[in-house]
Amino acid sequence: MTDFFIKAKENLTRYWAYDAFREGQEEAIQSVLKGTDTLVLFPTGGGKSLCYQVPATVLEGLTLVVSPLVALMEDQVTQLSERGISSTYINSTLTSYEVEQRLVNARNGMYKLLYCAPERLGSPLFQAELERLSIQLVAIDEAHCISEWGHDFRPPYRKIRENLASIAEHTRWLALTATATPEVREDIISVLGFNEPSIISKGFERPNLKWWVTKTPQKRDRITEAVQKASAKGDGLMYAGTRKNCEDWALRFTKMEINSEAYHAGLTAELRKEIQHRWISGDTPLVTATNAFGMGIDKPDCRFVIHEEMPGSIEAYYQEAGRAGRDGEESFPILFFRESDYQKAIKRIEQSYPTYDQMQKVYVALGDSLNLALGSEVDEMVAFEMEKLSVRSSLAIPICRAAIRMMEQFGVVAVKRGIPPKASVQFSLSPDMMIKFKERCQNPEKAEFVDKLERMFGHFAHAHMVELDLEFVLEKLGVTRNALIKALNVLMMNDHVLMFALFPERDMIRLLEARSKEIPVTREMAESYRANLLKKLERMHGYILTQGCREVYLRTYFGELNAKPCGHCDNCLKKKEEHIQLDRDELRQLMDLINDQGLDIDKIVNRLEWAEDKVKTGVDYLVKEGLIN
Repeated sequence: MTDFFIKAKENLTRYWAYDAFREGQEEAIQSVLKGTDTLVLFPTGGGKSLCYQVPATVLEGLTLVVSPLVALMEDQVTQLSERGISSTYINSTLTSYEVEQRLVNARNGMYKLLYCAPERLGSPLFQAELERLSIQLVAIDEAHCISEWGHDFRPPYRKIRENLASIAEHTRWLALTATATPEVREDIISVLGFNEPSIISKGFERPNLKWWVTKTPQKRDRITEAVQKASAKGDGLMYAGTRKNCEDWALRFTKMEINSEAYHAGLTAELRKEIQHRWISGDTPLVTATNAFGMGIDKPDCRFVIHEEMPGSIEAYYQEAGRAGRDGEESFPILFFRESDYQKAIKRIEQSYPTYDQMQKVYVALGDSLNLALGSEVDEMVAFEMEKLSVRSSLAIPICRAAIRMMEQFGVVAVKRGIPPKASVQFSLSPDMMIKFKERCQNPEKAEFVDKLERMFGHFAHAHMVELDLEFVLEKLGVTRNALIKALNVLMMNDHVLMFALFPERDMIRLLEARSKEIPVTREMAESYRANLLKKLERMHGYILTQGCREVYLRTYFGELNAKPCGHCDNCLKKKEEHIQLDRDELRQLMDLINDQGLDIDKIVNRLEWAEDKVKTGVDYLVKEGLIN
């Protein structure tokens, strides 16, 4: 164990250039390396991923990381590759032969980490390779998805231990989450079969965050004022609810000379990545976004997070608001609320989660649109259009969209949205015949073009259609889209060398189990899930209405029963103001010392001979009223 941990410390510096582990990481990694079942509870930005990535570089075999988020898998694999750590992922966006090849590579020791979507663990292909993969550690990210009481329940998570039963007793286990109530923690431990686990929690205290709720019927004006003040402190993020709201707010703030961009699922994947990059680098100081933004994005110096609408749960709010101040500096999560918001949120849940019968209709329509007979399976993701699904099911598009989202939640389908344009190629000639074609080709440019295509699409393209991002293909070949189409048409129609297809940006879907007569979700599951969401919304409403310390409310929700008032949320400051009164002359005196002489709190205390609490109360009041910065 000692040698393992010494190596872990060395690799932390070698691959991540850190001199020491953060609080809690060292304890978690020691527990994992010792072979103890481990549950890690770190807040957003707390460094959970290193708790399995560092051990993966130390252990001899493979680390299997179970994750529900396709984008997060891809981002982490990219980041690890840039650090020189071999890794890959398997999810429902890949074709069968791509999955097979990656599993063969994993069996042959080519990767240190293999990221896998939970529903893939039970597939025949994965099960056939499982015992040959030399898995030394199973790390379950977003472990709250295991629990029906979690804010993001996913049934495939409850089958993880069952699907890994053949190796369960011979490997290490680690579960990680940022948001878990005591009830959810017990569910995670029970479902995963953990035996006397080590539970490592950094707690949910964020002393640098100034939790604030503004109740007002004039949201638009108050949000505008708040952003003007907050943007002077640094970059920020605003959750604006709808796509239209994101666009409207971004335009409004940009006109106010606060450079802003809107981020939502209606943008292309490439543009979303560009916006993320500009925000992280500071080129775009403010992003107005739907809740699609933020997962896996690390910007330590985000100074404020504003919510225009109340989130659906404490867990969601804590994660989103917690993106402020990851560097430990003073930051401001601010939630705006008007009395009608709660009823609107209830209605939104009721409309977003269709009835069981509506889900059944959409499931049947989807199977028909994919031309699937009963008992048939889909090996690969296929394009689908919500409009056609609406026509087939005789249900409105919003209901169809909600039903697909629910089916995704329950592990019935996998969906990938906003797939960028693709070029798909399959060669008609064998590799040997292709060599002869290039040798006999009288046009050197054509022969070179075919050679580039072969190297780009790879040897699999001699047996299957292989898809690549269209932008990547155009860049590598140095041609325009029209020139590519023209060249591929000649090779297909005249030379009979290949077949090809170009696809626009689209959404893809896949049924994860063989089609059945009825949707593989019980009526009870669907109805209890919605009831749980309404209960969580009620607790979120309680946070807004509480007259007590907001940080105490949050920490108590997550099971910390001895939390003390933070002293700096809006409710704590209000209570201080009630106990410590400053008259107009005292406030003027205080403002003059700050504005004219630039004195700090310690010097003001000495100059005025006031108690420190009185000075801080006066300063907080002046800041809140915009009289000082």
